[in-house]
Amino acid sequence: MVPADNAFALLAVFFLLAAVGAGLEKTAVGRRVSGVMVVIALAIALAHFNVIPSSAPVYGVIWTWLVPLAIALFLLRADLVGIVIEGGRTLVAFLFGAAGVVAGAWLGARLLDLGPFEAEYAGVFSATYIGGSLNYAAVAEAVGFRDPSALATGVAIDNVVGLGYLLLVGAAATWSVFRSRFAWRAELLEGGASDAPEAQRAPTIIDLSLALGLAALACAGGMAIAARLGQAPYAILYITLLMVAIATLGRRWLQAIAGPELAAMLFMYLFFAMLGAGADLGAMAGAAPALFAYVLVIFAVHVVFILAGARLCRLNHGEIVIASTACIGGPPIAIAFAVLFGWRRLAVPAVATGVLGYVLGNFVGIGLYEVVGG
Repeated sequence: MVPADNAFALLAVFFLLAAVGAGLEKTAVGRRVSGVMVVIALAIALAHFNVIPSSAPVYGVIWTWLVPLAIALFLLRADLVGIVIEGGRTLVAFLFGAAGVVAGAWLGARLLDLGPFEAEYAGVFSATYIGGSLNYAAVAEAVGFRDPSALATGVAIDNVVGLGYLLLVGAAATWSVFRSRFAWRAELLEGGASDAPEAQRAPTIIDLSLALGLAALACAGGMAIAARLGQAPYAILYITLLMVAIATLGRRWLQAIAGPELAAMLFMYLFFAMLGAGADLGAMAGAAPALFAYVLVIFAVHVVFILAGARLCRLNHGEIVIASTACIGGPPIAIAFAVLFGWRRLAVPAVATGVLGYVLGNFVGIGLYEVVGG
């Protein structure tokens, strides 16, 4: 019904899907399924019934321009000084957890047959379980992983198994045996900072203009540097470095800019709608069992590493839970857990470690892709 050459009509559909997905995120069912999965599922259905095409020129625009811009917008908060100061002991647990993700992704690729996209899956899953879905998209773009069916399958497995893991971690946080074995300095968890980060003001035109301008500047600079060094496919790494430098040097006034995450999430909803439109249900079903086992291996090794690190560094159960959820679920989930369990001191470290994951995810994902593929 919507021809591939009608870019505005396709964007209208994708923006509508983004609105539906974001709206459902506010409902009980939507929070469990996630708005991303709703967008992908609806896009798959529309493509299956020939409402929208499986490929179109505008999809390339989303891949090439909007995904890097979204990454840069999220990194506007990546102030390394603040991350180190505010992350504290939770940052140590996070680094152990991130190392576990890398080891698990490498081990799973050695043990399981993931098919022709083995190196690509190692890259995107290690990135997403250190940084988040933004890093999943960025690493996929950097390594040339553009098969919609394979990518959509990965997102679906991530949502299903990832949700199960987060529920398990939430339950474990209340287990007396877990709390007693990792009880060092646990009495300090409820003191200090407020229950949740302060609510930001509504973004203005000035906020969005500055955020988008800085993000575009970092993208332009990163792509130019990568091209000059003969590493154009890995431009996202240089974009990351430039944006982190901007965020760190300008930390005193950039924190006052409201709304960069809002624009970034909108662009990412368009990305996931594009994935759903190009997905092949048959290919997704065939890849699912191996990927399911692969993600379980990653989670198992992640848990071993973070618990071993906690014993070695005498970290408490709250720091373990927040660090693990920051790895697997990202800053919003980590903050929610800190609020849920009344760990006031861990609200800010949850944000700091999650933002560090945005920074590290691209480098880890691309590096592991090279190791597994090489």
